[in-house]
Amino acid sequence: MEIRQLRYFLDIAQTEHLTQSAQNLFVTQSTLSHGLRLLEQELGVTLFDRLGRGLKLSQAGAEFRAYATRALKEVESGRMALADLNGLRSGRLTVGAFPTFLNTVVPATVAAFSKAYPGVRVEVRDLRAGPIEEQLLSGELDLGIAFHPATREDIETEPLFDERLLLVVGPMHPLAGRRSIAMKALARVPLALLPRTFATRRMIDEALRSVGTAVEIRVEMDSVESLLGVCRHGELASIVPERAASQAPDLHAVVLTAPTLVRHAGILWRRGASRNAAAREFAALLRASPIQE
Repeated sequence: MEIRQLRYFLDIAQTEHLTQSAQNLFVTQSTLSHGLRLLEQELGVTLFDRLGRGLKLSQAGAEFRAYATRALKEVESGRMALADLNGLRSGRLTVGAFPTFLNTVVPATVAAFSKAYPGVRVEVRDLRAGPIEEQLLSGELDLGIAFHPATREDIETEPLFDERLLLVVGPMHPLAGRRSIAMKALARVPLALLPRTFATRRMIDEALRSVGTAVEIRVEMDSVESLLGVCRHGELASIVPERAASQAPDLHAVVLTAPTLVRHAGILWRRGASRNAAAREFAALLRASPIQE
């Protein structure tokens, strides 16, 4: 069994299509098919069910996927250990970041890290909190940036910063002149919010329930950037993280009170796992970033 065969298998498991995986891996489709066939012969199982022109993981393939992921991660960890000895002149770092942190907190740190260690390839994945924890546990991520504390006991969290949630409105909105507003008063404000699958939305809902307020939610959208865009072009208001609001100076931010909504960001690690030098240095740069202030 060769490392490249594991890479072939994992990419196909992601795309479920040989042509796409061949493009991703910069190999010919025949090379990819041959490598997969050799792997299946060595394991004595069928890893994929053939469905027309596509592929779908078989039960055996789904079981093997987790082991293959960990195996490649261990190889990469070995490479990073050698990179530690070489002063981070090579290697790979994989970070998972919650969407709003990815757009506000992470870019400056990635730029600083890449400048300091140009030989280390950085991959940053746009993930929600749940998948970040899952991929840390599976060994796919070196560290995560999400909410603190984590929901799983085998994830260790390090507090990073706190940020408020603010009401955001367009310049012509009736609340554009307000500096603050009580949560209870939102009953009269049409809103655009994230869906309930987001932890931030659940925090908002819980705060509204705590003050006995029912609100009019007219729009749900999957990204904070989209919500800010809606506020620019109509009568709707939204509730977004403070750092996201600060990146939209054309909109007006109103402080929410009674209660004030605060979410806690943190660096997430797999508990008990070794932390390679690249992950440690990235975390140090993240802590020192001016945006944490």
